[in-house]
Amino acid sequence: MSRRLEAIAALAWADVLERVRRYSFLITLGLVLWLGAGTFDGTVSVNIGDAQGTINAAWVGGMMTIVAISFLSLIGFWIVKNAVDRDERTGVGPILATTPLSRVEYTIGKAASHFLVLEAMVAILALCGITLLLVQGGGGGGFDLLTFLAPFVICGVPAFALTAALAILFETTPGLRGGAANALWMFAWSGLLVASISAKTPLLDPWGILIIQKSMAAAAQAQLGVDPSHFSVQMNPGMARATPVRFLWTGVAWTPLFLASRLAWLLFAVGVAALAAVPFHRFDPARRRMRIALPKRAGRAAAPAAKPAARRAWPSPLDGLPRGIIGSELRLLLRGANRWWALAALGLIIAGWVAPLPAARSGVLIAAWIWPLLVWSQLGGRDARFGTEAFVLSAPGALTRQLPAAWIAGVLLTAAMGSGVGVRLAMSADWSGFAAWAAAVLFIPALALVLGLLSRGNKLFEVFYTVLWYIGPANRTPPLDFMGATGAGHPPVWFAATAACLLVAFAVRARQLRG
Repeated sequence: MSRRLEAIAALAWADVLERVRRYSFLITLGLVLWLGAGTFDGTVSVNIGDAQGTINAAWVGGMMTIVAISFLSLIGFWIVKNAVDRDERTGVGPILATTPLSRVEYTIGKAASHFLVLEAMVAILALCGITLLLVQGGGGGGFDLLTFLAPFVICGVPAFALTAALAILFETTPGLRGGAANALWMFAWSGLLVASISAKTPLLDPWGILIIQKSMAAAAQAQLGVDPSHFSVQMNPGMARATPVRFLWTGVAWTPLFLASRLAWLLFAVGVAALAAVPFHRFDPARRRMRIALPKRAGRAAAPAAKPAARRAWPSPLDGLPRGIIGSELRLLLRGANRWWALAALGLIIAGWVAPLPAARSGVLIAAWIWPLLVWSQLGGRDARFGTEAFVLSAPGALTRQLPAAWIAGVLLTAAMGSGVGVRLAMSADWSGFAAWAAAVLFIPALALVLGLLSRGNKLFEVFYTVLWYIGPANRTPPLDFMGATGAGHPPVWFAATAACLLVAFAVRARQLRG
């Protein structure tokens, strides 16, 4: 047992040391510091109606815990969900496969490293909370460290252990390892958050924030008569709230039953991490590719392979594309799309033409412009991923021809997916709506191109675009509605964002050519 624990600890610690040296970790720490700084000026806040708790150890600790679980569980998942793929790409995985390290030890060790990275981010947020308390004088009641840390430990530790375990489960499960899983986590996270705040009892709360929410809301109702159902976590960058009404909250009365439930959720997370070992291929190429070789029976000669019957060659939409550089880029974009993907895309295009225009604009278009997510994400980073970057950079016109052609190919795909809505907006003379549509057609591939070039991969765009799409058009947030689905888009902003993305993309490519 001790040998297994030492192996798991060594694997987890080595993975943590590798992660903290990466730029993605520094970027995430910047986000955490931004969240922490937002608590000082009120741009990040926990509210019950128009009321907030008095600044003391209990309120800041509870507020920071809710903010950490609500947001870092979303972003942190995407940050840590790449351990298995990285080991496979770097060749570390096959080396580990030759050691006595079992599959269960590997998945638990990787989940432990995920957990430690997430907890490092939470620790930064906790330090921001301590700074806030020291600056504000602890609310006049001194600084109670145990009261401040209790929600971080009791609620946060099981929540982030579950996030870490789900990340390794996604990594090892076929169909959940690629870019589609990055978008799927947005909906899984939303479901878990809804389950957390709507659980009948705090004992069934996976995130552990319901008990804090109920305790805060009960205190606000008792002291101010505030409706306890008006509980919200708000982020208003650059828009500080007016001075809120304050009430005194002294913390949660932790019960032995609730503490036992949090321990049960922690053990459940360990079980999920162990369950991830079941689909894990342990870097076996035969299992990874799902190929099963049937042995020949001894003493029986293998029958000569029969000549395959001629099969009808189905026409492909790619066959009709022009053979120029733009057509070649479009062909590369769509090369990995299978027939089922194409049929679904065709259905969304047709729906954009035949659905009532308001429904097409606010529903069909939103679906149509998330469906090609994994196609768009190839822009900019495809050459680095597949080792063809040197060939592309050495070709004539890498800056003036290939890069614009890649963006134009993305624009053509985006326009085709939303063609029904765009044409109908123009025919109805809704020029503001058409301008918003056109801005999105140009902006989406430009964003994919620049993020692909900057990250030399596809994950950054998949994550960033999914969050932007979910908060903006899908949740009807006008300032972030880049496609005008709410009818209140801001086309000039997104045209300017497109120009900025293209300028950065050309600057990055020019630097690559000089290097």
